[in-house]
Amino acid sequence: MVAKTAQSSKLVKGKTVTQKTKLTWKPNRSKIDLSKIDDPLAKPKTSLVNMPVTGVLLDTKKYKQIIDFHLANNLMFDLDAMPHFEKMAIEDLLVPEEVQRLLDIPHCTNILEKFDPRLLSPIYVVRLNGSKKGLVFDSRHTLETIAAITKAGLWSFTNKATGQREVLSNKNWEKFEVNAYVIDTDDESFAMIAALYRNGAGSKPWGPYDYHRVESRAFDFYGNEGPDGKYKLASDKQKLMVDTLTVPLPKGHAQLGQLGTFGHIEAVSDYKAESMDELQFILRANHKYWNGSNDASMFGFYGHIYRDFTSVGQPVKGKVFDAYMNELHAIIKTMFVSMAELKLATTAAYKDYCQKIGKNPGSPPFNCALSIVEKIYKKLNGKHFVTRNVNDFVYSPSAGVKIDIYDSLPLSIRHDIQNKYEL
Repeated sequence: MVAKTAQSSKLVKGKTVTQKTKLTWKPNRSKIDLSKIDDPLAKPKTSLVNMPVTGVLLDTKKYKQIIDFHLANNLMFDLDAMPHFEKMAIEDLLVPEEVQRLLDIPHCTNILEKFDPRLLSPIYVVRLNGSKKGLVFDSRHTLETIAAITKAGLWSFTNKATGQREVLSNKNWEKFEVNAYVIDTDDESFAMIAALYRNGAGSKPWGPYDYHRVESRAFDFYGNEGPDGKYKLASDKQKLMVDTLTVPLPKGHAQLGQLGTFGHIEAVSDYKAESMDELQFILRANHKYWNGSNDASMFGFYGHIYRDFTSVGQPVKGKVFDAYMNELHAIIKTMFVSMAELKLATTAAYKDYCQKIGKNPGSPPFNCALSIVEKIYKKLNGKHFVTRNVNDFVYSPSAGVKIDIYDSLPLSIRHDIQNKYEL
């Protein structure tokens, strides 16, 4: 309910005067039970298990069909062709130009800054039968880092005979042996095939939720703050999201989209420690005004409010600011119902506006929805300060001609703004 009084008409000195409906915002005080959300990150460490491998794939229909086809046709896989581990000298490893990317020195620098020998991956190698040399199809940057560390003389080890720590000589560094995962084959093109599989069809890259899950648990379960406090920050974000009814869930989760859930953890992951005040403002504002209805457009809308007010020294709390926010949300709830519907209306208006000015529309800029709502606010004679976004999305092709995105809103909305509502 957003209307304080119903619209009505009365006779004043022979004229019919229409009373406008006053827009007001009222909080949604309904309760959301987060315990009914199957949140993987709400599970305590004691409830997590190390699961055994049971061959469960054979219980799935499509997988079993493929297996049955192989069995029916005696299509066996060659165990002798399976890759194997062995030690290979650096000098016996070659980087094929047709397969590998150019050496990314900043990436190698990043590896070195965080270098931990326990985290080294094997070097993935294809070796043609009869050759001593191996063709590296993955982990090139790991290999280059190991080579540089070895050549610089930065390895030390415990001498098993004396029990003393010694520095490994960098003489003949190119003979240093690395752990290689080797595929022996006669197929000269297999290095390319293996590279495509390793980096594409044969891999399932981690998504933003996977990183957030592991980083936050590293701190919550083991107190590991991570490099520059990264894991602790992920934990702080998780607690903030739960407190504001914005529980992050992985893509494909059966409950994703329900009140209190959120599927765009990447929008939160972008915030650094120095910008946590902004993130807190966004999530708390969304919680206050939408109570668990979480649309990713909140980051553009509330983020621009926060940045634009704070950049000119204006407060983002207090009685006056709260009145401004309440009036903005009275407009949104009356004209658009929700942030998701506002996003749809913004996309349509921006497309129409771009067509009028001869511009390829693309996606609306992140401040577009706020600009539209503040334009409506000004049309309704709002009295509080607004952000500078209110003057965006206006095009003047010639003197006296102005094209404003406001005029791309549906006629019914513009009619109601002019004739039906007031603040």
